Amino acid sequence: MAEEREWKQAAHQARFEAPDTLWMKLQGPVSYETLTWVVGLFRELGSQRAFIVAADVSQSTDLDAEGRRYASEHLDPDWFVAIIYIGARLIHRAAAQGIGLVYALLGKKTNPVYFVSSEAEARELIARLRANPPA
Repeated sequence: MAEEREWKQAAHQARFEAPDTLWMKLQGPVSYETLTWVVGLFRELGSQRAFIVAADVSQSTDLDAEGRRYASEHLDPDWFVAIIYIGARLIHRAAAQGIGLVYALLGKKTNPVYFVSSEAEARELIARLRANPPA
């Protein structure tokens, strides 16, 4: 998983940056189709090794309820080192914390989730996570 790769789905973009970070930019509505694409991408990368997700959600709007449910049922915490949301609003924070709660109630592993304001802050956090990986 060392090479750089890019993906697009509608207005949404993803870019893998070696050695371990998937940068995502979600713009506009996040539909059920978008979330199934995201889960598939996470599955593909996570089957190779755990990685960090840094998702810029500052310009995303509606978050499909059925898609959120799909994601909570199909995401595997073992795929991730950590999840970083850039520019998250209340709806994004609630969705992220809701998925974490479901995992905790089911006795599944939970991942560290961070909320930052900018890509620069995310890059600083990623450097810290690499230096001191979460347990």
